[in-house]
Amino acid sequence: IKAIPFGGWAQMIAFVGCVETYGWFTSPTGVLDLPDDILAKRQTAELQHGRLAMLAFLELIRHDSQNLAQPGFDGLDNLITGLPFLYN
Repeated sequence: IKAIPFGGWAQMIAFVGCVETYGWFTSPTGVLDLPDDILAKRQTAELQHGRLAMLAFLELIRHDSQNLAQPGFDGLDNLITGLPFLYN
């Protein structure tokens, strides 16, 4: 986390905020001009992907809380063992 300078974090947060606020990444006309059935299918896929991401994050938190309760239960002393680059 310390490898990214403060300006880099500021850029990422500002970019995400702009996308969320102004709704970039639409078609050149400014709106998604898709048929209703395709739009509904894409909205459902987006909802499913979000749910999967939430489950993955919850599993990461569960794993780390287990490692806090019983240190070294998986043979490793680090938290977030799926992200080894954080500890190098």
